[in-house]
Amino acid sequence: MATIFAATFKIGLFTFGGGLAMIPFLQAEFSEKRGWVSTEELANVVAAAQTLPGVMAVNTSLLTCYRVGGAAAAIVGTVGAILPSFLVLILVSVFYDAFIGNAYVRGALRGVGGAVAAMFVNTLIKMRKTNVGDWWAFAFFIVAFALIYVVPLVTGVEINVIFVILGAGLAGFLIFHVADRGRGSV
Repeated sequence: MATIFAATFKIGLFTFGGGLAMIPFLQAEFSEKRGWVSTEELANVVAAAQTLPGVMAVNTSLLTCYRVGGAAAAIVGTVGAILPSFLVLILVSVFYDAFIGNAYVRGALRGVGGAVAAMFVNTLIKMRKTNVGDWWAFAFFIVAFALIYVVPLVTGVEINVIFVILGAGLAGFLIFHVADRGRGSV
């Protein structure tokens, strides 16, 4: 349990940019370094965490640690993941005026944002085979990308990603379960 706490604490301490920024750290720590979960399992956890209500970073930590060691690991891992943010928020709130007006802090955060984006792209490339491993998954990727990025650019109308996720889930269910029953394969 101490190893799970230390791993998630380290991830929580160095994750900037929200729940998606946590994925490269989880993959490095839980899949590559320790072999606790496969890249495919992590991709499934991330997909489930995005569809659940709440903070994605907490959901991802909880589900990944549950997969590794059950309910106790889920609790320990979740506390480990959120404790650094809690402590940093306390520190920032105490020194808020000094942080908000400091050009060096703003510059550092801009640099961190760029690094997080690069790490996210790297993880996306690594998880591509798991998440976009067949033509159906690639088709869902193209449609979701178009709905999230292209439609707003062309029409000015933003589509809530929740509807895209729910629609993709429903379409996947219909294609892979309902349609396959007619062919005799499930």
